[in-house]
Amino acid sequence: MSDSHELVVVPHTHWDREWYLPFQRFRLQLVALLDELLDRMEADPRHRFTLDGQMAAVDDYLEVRPEARERVTALVKSGRLAVGPWDILMDEFLCSGEQVVRNLERGIRRSGELGGTMPVGYLPDMFGHIAQMPQILRGAGLDHACVFRGVPGAVTSDTFAWVSPDGTAVRTRYLPGRRLRQRRGPARRPRRGGRAAAGAA
Repeated sequence: MSDSHELVVVPHTHWDREWYLPFQRFRLQLVALLDELLDRMEADPRHRFTLDGQMAAVDDYLEVRPEARERVTALVKSGRLAVGPWDILMDEFLCSGEQVVRNLERGIRRSGELGGTMPVGYLPDMFGHIAQMPQILRGAGLDHACVFRGVPGAVTSDTFAWVSPDGTAVRTRYLPGRRLRQRRGPARRPRRGGRAAAGAA
């Protein structure tokens, strides 16, 4: 008997519209990324991709490449390119409840116009979460959530029921701190004496 395990890889990106570079510089990177992504996905029907849960990235891309709309729509309709459900990934504590709900409504509407909404409350990069988020997600028809930051230390499982004060719950996947990151410069690892060796992997 063999001990076989199934490994599921979810190719995805997290997209900051503006952070340590101005918006237009980040948009140039986004356009290059999505140009290559669309080519790869059309060349290999096995390829799937999750586009960060926010429609802003899609809209920013299509403003530069309006001719790519049909390509994006075809991939979304086929279920291979996951978009939405948010318009933007917001800081939950800096928005009113009304803004959070409208953001989700707009994202679901926009992703629906392209052929479908990712059916997950995708919230990977928030620094904390409002207590009512499961209630808001369920109100929008989303029964599942995915989080990375902002999870209390008491959560020790990668899957848990996230419950609002009113008792509304969503099944939630917690992405623990083991995600892969793009490296900026040479990798470093400690060597004898605790000093880092440049270029060491």
